[in-house]
Amino acid sequence: MKPACDAPREAPQALFQAPWPKMAPHPPVPPAPRPLAPVPAPARLPFPPDAKYAYIDLQRVANESRDGQLANQRVQELGEAKVKVLEGRNIELQASQQKLQQTANVMSAEAQLQLQREIERLSVEIQRLTQDAETEVGELQQTLQLEFQQKLVPAIDSVAARLGLHFVFSAGDGGLIWANPALDITADVVDELDKASQQTP
Repeated sequence: MKPACDAPREAPQALFQAPWPKMAPHPPVPPAPRPLAPVPAPARLPFPPDAKYAYIDLQRVANESRDGQLANQRVQELGEAKVKVLEGRNIELQASQQKLQQTANVMSAEAQLQLQREIERLSVEIQRLTQDAETEVGELQQTLQLEFQQKLVPAIDSVAARLGLHFVFSAGDGGLIWANPALDITADVVDELDKASQQTP
């Protein structure tokens, strides 16, 4: 009987994340997103030779595999670039607001009106840029998610076939309450992904 692998045909959402600041028209400029500190992988235990079930932590696969790290880096770099642009616009907006507050008493009505229009223009531009940036980052995450899934499923299939498994469960989707740590094949799937990545020019 050919081993069956219950590999996920739809990878979980948001494996590749860049913390995205919700920027109002004129808040203090938030810091650029920083990568999360790497979490050391748990020690690998010998896989029980007669086991027909196993589980995998897909978030760990995304964090530890070469393809996952490259995808996370791309999302991170795009997010930081977008935040940098928004920081510049926020600085302009804050400068205009400060100028209006400090010089309103000595400015002509026409100059005040012109400056207020500039503030409104910058506020609208920041809102638009924020929405566009969030959309662009989200689209990149979705694209990378699909590309990663195309590589992930064959890797899980390969590991499951090699170990003679009947089912592979996902540890991060809320359905797995407890399992023997020896049944964790996350590291095996990471190894399989990295091996395939090295073979791809």
